[in-house]
Amino acid sequence: MAEKDKLMAEMKEKFTEAKQELGFKSSFEEIDELFHIRDGVLDTDFVSNRFSRQLCSRIVETYMNWNNYLHSLIMPNPQSMINMHESKMFSDADVRKSIIKTLTKAMALVSRNTKIGLSKDKKQEADFIDDAVSFWNEEFEPAIVKVIEKVNCDWKADAEKED
Repeated sequence: MAEKDKLMAEMKEKFTEAKQELGFKSSFEEIDELFHIRDGVLDTDFVSNRFSRQLCSRIVETYMNWNNYLHSLIMPNPQSMINMHESKMFSDADVRKSIIKTLTKAMALVSRNTKIGLSKDKKQEADFIDDAVSFWNEEFEPAIVKVIEKVNCDWKADAEKED
């Protein structure tokens, strides 16, 4: 068996153990689809003995990547032409409030993981995993899809303008 296959088998085994120990409901497939768990393990070439914490870290990493992007739309880096330009695409106050609300909810979720890491509360960890999946599906992804569609549309319109 190739090293990659061994690593993937170990990951699946650790996932099953974590799911049984914590009691979360989300399946490997749905978590992997949203948070790319396989990719994270392959990137690090490592499966933790505390796999549930590795899983939670990957969830947080995904949310934080998007949070950093959303933050750049509200408070752009003045050294980045791209950040400055995209931020101007969202000058409407209501749209900005919507982005801030999405960002705030995501940060509330992310900060729970830090608290759970300190408390080591298995029930809260299970709830975090399931809440991360449901929040993504019900609120976060629909919100970021709207943002990305607008960004893409505006960039395309800018590219098609004649000088």
